[in-house]
Amino acid sequence: MSDFLRLVGERLRMIRKLKGYTQDQLAEKTGKVGMSKSHISDIERGQRNISLTTLETLMNALDIDPSELFNFQKLDGVDGIHEKKLIIDIHKSMLMERGLDEVQYIVRTASDFLGKLDAKEANRRNKKD
Repeated sequence: MSDFLRLVGERLRMIRKLKGYTQDQLAEKTGKVGMSKSHISDIERGQRNISLTTLETLMNALDIDPSELFNFQKLDGVDGIHEKKLIIDIHKSMLMERGLDEVQYIVRTASDFLGKLDAKEANRRNKKD
């Protein structure tokens, strides 16, 4: 198949995995359309030409918009903003399923970790000067 179909398929696979879905789980989320695991596998490998309706169904199941799907840039610079937003949205949805105590613990842990990263970076800069 074409490079474009392969790119779209790879992008769908990456987003599916970032959201923590298996192909079976994504198939279930397609609702009435009822895509099979093998259909999704073919799409992700770029082996199946898909309609816009099928693409829309997958985007709805993954809860993404077209700009997130068609951003083929790597995570760097301005182009990384969309990718960063997607990753943050994924974490947000994971946290929404947790209890308040767990979320507070995760936020404290992340804050401590980021503080250590910042201190390490500041120390590195001070040694450089």
